Amino acid sequence: MKCFEMTGCSEKDKGSCLAWTSFKENPAEMENLHCWVIKGAFRAEESVQKCRQCSYYQAMNPNSGIASEIGSDAAVITCKGTINSERTVALEKVWENLKQNGKYKVVLDFSGASNIYSCGLGLIVKIHKEAQGGGGSLIVSGAQGNVLAILTSTKLIRIVNFASDKKAALEYFEQQRRKQEALEREAAEKLKKLQPKKRIPCWEFWKNHNPRNATKCDECFRKSSSTQIPCWIIEGMIEGISFQYVNEECEGCDYFKEFAVTEGKMPV
Repeated sequence: MKCFEMTGCSEKDKGSCLAWTSFKENPAEMENLHCWVIKGAFRAEESVQKCRQCSYYQAMNPNSGIASEIGSDAAVITCKGTINSERTVALEKVWENLKQNGKYKVVLDFSGASNIYSCGLGLIVKIHKEAQGGGGSLIVSGAQGNVLAILTSTKLIRIVNFASDKKAALEYFEQQRRKQEALEREAAEKLKKLQPKKRIPCWEFWKNHNPRNATKCDECFRKSSSTQIPCWIIEGMIEGISFQYVNEECEGCDYFKEFAVTEGKMPV
């Protein structure tokens, strides 16, 4: 297969073609030539993009209609042309690579797809189920025309999430990410409130001097004895039986209010 035979280039087009001017003396060498790559040097990116729309390029690269890009939160797989058996294989390879990288939030962009075979439909279902199993989800975006009609008639539109375009799909994932982060922050705050506050020694709380007392904390037996019993607890004993109770004078103390009651329990 020669490129000019498939594209039907005019003499004017051939005159500006680097491949033709390089091999016109021996056109036989242009058989199956990758004209988008000349002598190992890639052409300008804008030219490559133009080549990808060429019928010869697409014929030489049957899987070229599948491309992917990985974002911070979601991956986008772009599908163009007819999603036939060859491109379904290429799509599955891309998906397997994404799974290996832990990317289970996926946008399948069909805005450039013109048709889809049953093998492609089956793969969509597979990606949908595996994405959910990995804690993510699949969104099909931009489906239109024949592709949308097929997805609708096969009821896949009721199974898989759909978005009008890639931007809307990515915005959905971004909203979900923010919502999840908000829920995690809320849960962390609730857990923090439920956890008992760790009591510090009273002399640390008062910075070595309770203003209600005439003496400094260094002179208090509780500090010198390093007791773990809170200062609001008074210990007693009757007939060999020990007991404890709260000193009523401590109930108005800031230290008592800060640490004495946590969910109805008295810390010791």
